[in-house]
Amino acid sequence: MHQNRVNPIILNDVERLTIKVYIKINMDQILNVISICHTDNEINGIIKKCKEHEPSYTMHFSQNEDFFLKIKDPVTIPYFKIHHNFDNPHPENGYTGKLAAIMEQVIPDLSAILKDTEYYFDPAELLRPVFFKSYDIEGRNYLYLVRLDLSFKPHDCEIREMGGNDITHTFTTRNLFLDINILPVEKIVEKEYGRIDFIIKQSISQTWIGETGRGYFIQGIWMDSELTRFFTKLFLQDNFLSYPYYPFVCKYRTISHVPMTFSPDARIKNVKILDRSFNFLEPYMRDIEEEFKISTFSPEMELYKELKKKISSEWYQDFKSLEIRRYLNNRGMREYELKI
Repeated sequence: MHQNRVNPIILNDVERLTIKVYIKINMDQILNVISICHTDNEINGIIKKCKEHEPSYTMHFSQNEDFFLKIKDPVTIPYFKIHHNFDNPHPENGYTGKLAAIMEQVIPDLSAILKDTEYYFDPAELLRPVFFKSYDIEGRNYLYLVRLDLSFKPHDCEIREMGGNDITHTFTTRNLFLDINILPVEKIVEKEYGRIDFIIKQSISQTWIGETGRGYFIQGIWMDSELTRFFTKLFLQDNFLSYPYYPFVCKYRTISHVPMTFSPDARIKNVKILDRSFNFLEPYMRDIEEEFKISTFSPEMELYKELKKKISSEWYQDFKSLEIRRYLNNRGMREYELKI
C-alpha cells in the first residue's frame, strides 16, 4: 500500500533558538492579560444568594503540593465534554447548567471564598471555572482569582459513570481542589461586548533561564520556584517551616499572594499584605532577577540577608498562627493539614 511520507524538517541551532524565543515571547504576552469575556447570571446569582457559613471543611495539601478542602459530604461532578474551540469565548450548550448544579452543591462550603466574586468562563480551561473580584488600594489595583478544579483525580474520587475520549467521568468526591491567588494589576481595560482585560503588573522581565539536557531530554530551566522560595522565606520569620504552603508565589512573572483566610475582611487584609510586600520588593526586583540567573536560593545570599534586615518584625505576625501537620492518608500517601 502506498503511503505518503513526510520528510522531517531539520533545524539548525539558530533556527531552534529563534522558534523557542518566539514562543516564549508570545506566551509571556498571553500570560500578561486575564480577559473576562463571558460570565453567567445564573451562577453569579447562586453566589450572591448564599449566606456565609462557618467553615465545615479542613484545609490540606496533597503529596503533589496541591491545595484542597476536605468537606463533610461528597459532591457529584457530572461529565463534561473534553474538547472546546479555544477561539470560542462562550461555553457550549449544557455546560453552564452542569456547572450551576455543581455550584449549588459546593457553595455552602465555598461561601466565604467566593463571596462577592463573579464567575467567568475560560475557554482554555474547561474544567477549572474561574471566579474573580478586583480591589483598589489607594489607586493600586489587585485581582482576587479563584479556580475550582473539576478534573478527575484517581486517588480522591469515586467513579459513578465512566467517561471516554470525548467526555469526562461522572464522579463523587469530598476533596475540592482550588487555586487561589491575589495578583497585582497594572491597569483594567474595558473593551467592546463587555470584555474586561486585567493587565497583570509584571515586576520580573524574564523567568526563563535556559535549558538542560540533549535531544529528547531537553528541559527548560525556570527561576519561578527559586523566586517563590525567596519571597516566602523573606516574609516569614527565620526557621519558620511552612512547606508545602508558600504564601508568596512567583506567577505571571510577578509576586502573588496565596491567602489561607477567606472571609471578606480577611480577604481585604490579604490584599493589603500583597500591596505592602509588592511595594517593598519592587525597587529590588531587577537585582533579585539578576541574582537568580546565576544562583539558586540560599538564606546565605547577600541580597537576601540585606533585605531580611529591612523587614519589620510586625510583618511576621500575619503568619504566626500558621500550623502544618504532616500525616498519611488512608492510601498511605503523604498529605498535609493546614491551620491558621
